Amino acid sequence: MGPALFGVIHTLSPQRQSPPSKPSISQLIRAYARLLGLSVDDLTGPSKAAVISHHRHRLMYLIRQIDPTASYTLIGRYLGGRDMATVHEAVRKVGYGANADRMLADQLVETARQVVQEAHEEASTERQARPWQLLAAIQVLHDGELTDAEARKAALSFLSQLEGANG
Repeated sequence: MGPALFGVIHTLSPQRQSPPSKPSISQLIRAYARLLGLSVDDLTGPSKAAVISHHRHRLMYLIRQIDPTASYTLIGRYLGGRDMATVHEAVRKVGYGANADRMLADQLVETARQVVQEAHEEASTERQARPWQLLAAIQVLHDGELTDAEARKAALSFLSQLEGANG
């Protein structure tokens, strides 16, 4: 096996661990929903029920705390197309409550920690679940009976199938 193929195998290897990155907004929404026993559809949907609205506002605040670069517009888009003013008001309102109530502030900090942990666990599971095309590409790159050119051609074929399947 040539050095170029060794580099590809190392890159695709399941043992390679990268440091946890900042969770995406959609990962944060799913993690919050799982932790609190809500559905993502409830949080992103049109419901104005007090309990859903309450959690949606807290989620808007937590997303902004976890990812300060996420704009109010972007957060609103992920949470059912709500406008920037709605998200801004929710973040302001929850933040004001946290400043006035130390127990609420502590609860929000702990919830944020749990949401990030849950989102990272989800991302880790996604990284571990490898499509068959990726596994096949790794296998042909390890095959000692194939030349480097044959292995590369077969691996690229599997990877192009994977790319086509995932858009």
